[in-house]
Amino acid sequence: MDITKKFSTILLGLILSTSLLVGTAMAGSNSLLSVKWLAKNINQANMVILDVSEFTHYEKNHIPGAVKAFGPWMTMNHNFVGFMMPTASDLITMIRSYGVNNNSFVVIYDEGTTADDTAKSARALWTLQALGHNKVAILNGGFAGWDRHGETISTRPATPDPGNFTGKLIKSMVTSYSDVQSKLHSQGVTFVDSRLPNQYFGKEKNSEIARFGHIPGSLLWPASYLTNAGINLAPSYFKDAKILRQMAAGVGIPTNKNAAIVTYSNHGKSAALDYFVLHDILGYKNVSIYDGSMLQYAVTKSPLNTFQWGGR
Repeated sequence: MDITKKFSTILLGLILSTSLLVGTAMAGSNSLLSVKWLAKNINQANMVILDVSEFTHYEKNHIPGAVKAFGPWMTMNHNFVGFMMPTASDLITMIRSYGVNNNSFVVIYDEGTTADDTAKSARALWTLQALGHNKVAILNGGFAGWDRHGETISTRPATPDPGNFTGKLIKSMVTSYSDVQSKLHSQGVTFVDSRLPNQYFGKEKNSEIARFGHIPGSLLWPASYLTNAGINLAPSYFKDAKILRQMAAGVGIPTNKNAAIVTYSNHGKSAALDYFVLHDILGYKNVSIYDGSMLQYAVTKSPLNTFQWGGR
């Protein structure tokens, strides 16, 4: 059997055998809200609901009062080699236009059908946190979970008054290419690759990625394994915290909650899903995203490992 398929089969089998037991259980995080909670508290003062799904999805159906917040949460950088966080000033202007104030509790949701959908919410949450706004949460299951529960939906677009949001970038939460170079051989830093095993192993790659393989020493924890999306036709509900802790241990994540961890993916979007699980569900305090991810890294001359699992 092809080694990448064998690895995927073993890991996915373990995940499915445990995830079917927990179904749509909450992950025990203040940053992860249930549909039931939001439906009960939807008129709460100072709460802003952001819909980060595609334009057409929002225009067809959305949660009542939700603001269309497609972004951009990511833009091509000035060298045209990575989809990265926009400038802080551009983000602040955009976030204010969504009606977000400094005292707002922000709830973010997406289409909720796939893990890739949920990664949009995770990326937006990370962006707000990186700007110093921690009163933010993701709706577990997104719009698909809301709709499955039979909650009210709307087609009326929200038109909020501009907010007074004033964020300030926390640089330690955004890892740059130069940071990667300095941390690459540090025993105190753990890199986590959120892509699928065949890309990590170096058998395949996206066409826009210049080279095959993974950053040396990286652990593999695919973002698509973090939710129950599609299992028994389920929306993209996060797996239970107990299962996520077992998975973290299984892939080699340090037990020290102060350990420095850097997540990355092809473009930095699915890396946000690993970030959210590590930081907001499992409680790791020093997690960042390599913003340029493989799209940027692969065009450099920095080393990439192929045909091996982990190891420095």
